Amino acid sequence: MIGKTISSCIKRYSELFLYLLLLSLLVLHKVFNLPNLSLLVLFFPLLFKDFKLLDRWFFLWLFCPFGLFTGYKPIELLNFALSAFAEELFFRAYLMQRYSNLMVSFMFSLAHMVLNPSLLSALTFFPSLLFGYAYKRTNSINFATFLHLWSNLFYLKTSTL
Repeated sequence: MIGKTISSCIKRYSELFLYLLLLSLLVLHKVFNLPNLSLLVLFFPLLFKDFKLLDRWFFLWLFCPFGLFTGYKPIELLNFALSAFAEELFFRAYLMQRYSNLMVSFMFSLAHMVLNPSLLSALTFFPSLLFGYAYKRTNSINFATFLHLWSNLFYLKTSTL
């Protein structure tokens, strides 16, 4: 009976459990300088849900090589793309199934603030609202990831000027 109750609780709150695991891993990385294993948690929803990864927005990835003209090396561009995809998969496609865009944007900025406590990390709340809106309108993880990737590239380029 207790096992069934625990199993039911985990199913009901799996999104929250994974989010708390993500925050815990970020704190361990920040405080104890342990390896950042957050990408494992961010990709974990692929085990739970069947996501539609091939859609009409998938072809936006053909524009990714244009990121090389921004001065980034191919491996850096790949790293940025995988990070943006992982974050959008977890926060938009997974968490937004249960929580509102406003709540998920708060969770998104909180995770960024744990890793890098600054005003700029807190301000990730606003692009997150845009990514959530884009995801809801298009129902495409590819479109939201593409926006996330290019906003990161733009931010990183302008912040180093």
